[in-house]
Amino acid sequence: MALDTAIQTPPNFDVPGPKPAGHVCHLHYAPLWRDLVEQLPTLEGRVIDVGCGLQPYRKLLGSKVTEYVGVDRAGPLSHPDVEGDALSLPFEDATFDSLMSTQVLEHVVDPRKALVSMARVLKPGGRVVLTAPGTWPAHEVPYDFTRFTRWGLEVMFSEAGFTDVKIAAQGGTWATIGQMLALEVNHHSPFRLLVPLINRLFGYLERSSKAREDLVLNWLVTARKV
Repeated sequence: MALDTAIQTPPNFDVPGPKPAGHVCHLHYAPLWRDLVEQLPTLEGRVIDVGCGLQPYRKLLGSKVTEYVGVDRAGPLSHPDVEGDALSLPFEDATFDSLMSTQVLEHVVDPRKALVSMARVLKPGGRVVLTAPGTWPAHEVPYDFTRFTRWGLEVMFSEAGFTDVKIAAQGGTWATIGQMLALEVNHHSPFRLLVPLINRLFGYLERSSKAREDLVLNWLVTARKV
């Protein structure tokens, strides 16, 4: 699923990738892109992309990937190789070596069930790279159901059958405050001219201080199937 298809958003708002400092979503996409550039090339073998959307991150996969299968529901913002639902992935058990899923879990009615479904189609030892929001405005409404905490993700992944679960914040308190402010002023001309200044100021605060996790923009989760 595309991340940013909320009502009243600017053109190209739903195009993932690195964003310039003046972009309204710079504070969100900078750490998200950085982590995916680092993690996705490490996946191997047959890879399933759950909620692939338009497959924007497929190009980041490395040479050890033998097959890529994007799964999503049909729609204007998706181009799946196989149509399917995250709650009941249409594959046999232990079919894939690796799994990726970016900004999808919040759009699933039952994220715990979705993680169980993901674990089922992975081979033992199979790797997962997943991202999900901690703080974000409503988007893709009415199909927007959940936000996540570090502790909630830890419990859900463990209960779904994953081990070696590692969770990293993608933007702490300063980045979160700055991103929410940038999104809000972007709706109000001429205040949207302040967006580049907000990005630079709150980006500096995020980098120059120990980033707290009272508020987190997004989460990166890596894990292995038991």
